[in-house]
Amino acid sequence: MSNLDIAFNLFKLMKSQWWTREELENLQNKKFRTIIRYAYENIPLYHKKFKRVNIRPEDVKTTSDLKKIPFLTKDDIQNSYPYEIVSPGIDINKCWTPRTSGSTGKPLTIVYDKNAESFEKASAIRPNLSTGQRLFDKWVVITSPNHTKKKKWFQKFGFFSPNYLSLFEYPEKQISIMETFNPDIIDGYSSSIFLIAKKIKENGNRNLNPRIIYGTSEMLSKDMRELINFVFNLDMFDQFGCVEMGRTAWECSEHAGYHIDAEAVIMEFIKDGENVSQGERGEIVYTNLYNYSMPLIRYKIGDVGIPTDEKCPCGRGLPLMKLLEGRKDAFIQLANGKILSPIVWTILLRPYQLKQFKVIQEAKNKIKIQIAQSGKNTNNELLETINNSIRASLGREIAIEIEVKDEIPREHSGKVRSVISKVNIDW
Repeated sequence: MSNLDIAFNLFKLMKSQWWTREELENLQNKKFRTIIRYAYENIPLYHKKFKRVNIRPEDVKTTSDLKKIPFLTKDDIQNSYPYEIVSPGIDINKCWTPRTSGSTGKPLTIVYDKNAESFEKASAIRPNLSTGQRLFDKWVVITSPNHTKKKKWFQKFGFFSPNYLSLFEYPEKQISIMETFNPDIIDGYSSSIFLIAKKIKENGNRNLNPRIIYGTSEMLSKDMRELINFVFNLDMFDQFGCVEMGRTAWECSEHAGYHIDAEAVIMEFIKDGENVSQGERGEIVYTNLYNYSMPLIRYKIGDVGIPTDEKCPCGRGLPLMKLLEGRKDAFIQLANGKILSPIVWTILLRPYQLKQFKVIQEAKNKIKIQIAQSGKNTNNELLETINNSIRASLGREIAIEIEVKDEIPREHSGKVRSVISKVNIDW
């Protein structure tokens, strides 16, 4: 992946966001036909899926024909990876291979070759440029402590050069570190930014004056947004996406909904196997339009959204969607008062490549973790390693009970929630 490739893709995306709906739909259909034919001819999983329902690429000409194609599930990806779903000839060792958070219980490995990675990076930068971020802004990103610190060549000159801040630090320390350079941009997990805003409000003082705040990676509740906006005296921007697709939807300065990145993905909203009407809730189903190294077609992500045919006052042709609120009972409060974002468990458990996990807080000093491993025998040594790792990060006074299961049980809704607290948090 070259920086010139990113710049070229970004230049095109900055222009195409202003195209008309019809122009963007034509582009989608063209990209859609191309990746469908490629997947049919090169990816065993899709060839089998298409044959099973007796369709060929010429039967799928526009996005309205998507309904002819079977859904792709997380199980499909896990069971097919890598030989049945990764493009032949791709050297995975030379690709970017992020692993999903497992927020719905099942972590996955995704493969981006250099072309796909450069387009994904450009798509991720576009919302920030479009909402006022400048090349030389002081920028802090709250993320995993294992995030790479290596700077690109242009970042050495101060272009788009973020400072990374661990989400595991107490909000007090995060605030203290940020106060040393007073960032223009605060970016990162929405729940972490919420906890920082909460601590600033409690202390009654604020020495941070960001111009822009971007929340991402988690569903943003109305209460979280209102507190962040109140404390920092601004209107934060929420961004939506996933590891499998990259950034897929984002708010502009009008805050009229989330602009869908139509050049990158097709987003369907499905209920009972059919597309919902405008304004109705539906499960989000993605088709990626640029990642030929690991095509994901009609992928059921597990998130829920609301499509709308409204037009944004900003004038962009990108379609809009609405999002549902997040859940407060995914936060956990420890006996020492520390409140943990749900994303913490993703970071702690990611190294063990579990098939599924579920964290249940029974009391402030007692946590039960259900885990499942794909095709592996979970031994006592692994359980002890997980236990020690969690207690080393969060405190030795926590009692950790790990329960091994073949499959994590689902909620009545049919979804697997990865973090649930039965404890009332002292907000």
